[in-house]
Amino acid sequence: MNPNDTDINQVLNAYKTLFEELDPVHFQGAFAKIYDRNIYFKDPFNEVRGLADVNQIFKHMFANLHEPQFRIHAMAGQDKTGFLEWRFYFKRKPNAPTLQINGMSKILINDQSKVIVHIDYWDSGEYVYRKVPVLGALNNWIAGKLKAN
Repeated sequence: MNPNDTDINQVLNAYKTLFEELDPVHFQGAFAKIYDRNIYFKDPFNEVRGLADVNQIFKHMFANLHEPQFRIHAMAGQDKTGFLEWRFYFKRKPNAPTLQINGMSKILINDQSKVIVHIDYWDSGEYVYRKVPVLGALNNWIAGKLKAN
């Protein structure tokens, strides 16, 4: 086993705890402990560099969604690269049904075991665009055209 694998596995375990216990009051301090200040973060809607901009994304999430919650279902890492399979649960309004997004995150760490890259992979077409009335119909039509028979 590569000694660096221990580092990535420790970071993955810390990441799991961080995201499963994420809350609007303490997340910025928790992020400062695990992220490098020049973190590169990308998801289907955001692409930012720097801890302050990542904090802004999560402030927005907590301000606009109700009961957001991550559950990590699998993790794997080697050298300085880690992967997390997750489910994100949330409500659009307090009494609305709980929605779910399934995704995967890739992280890279530096020599100080700080996360320097976090890239989220999830299908925005399935989980967002298909639920918008006009966009959903167009998205479904395009998906139908691209589908193998």
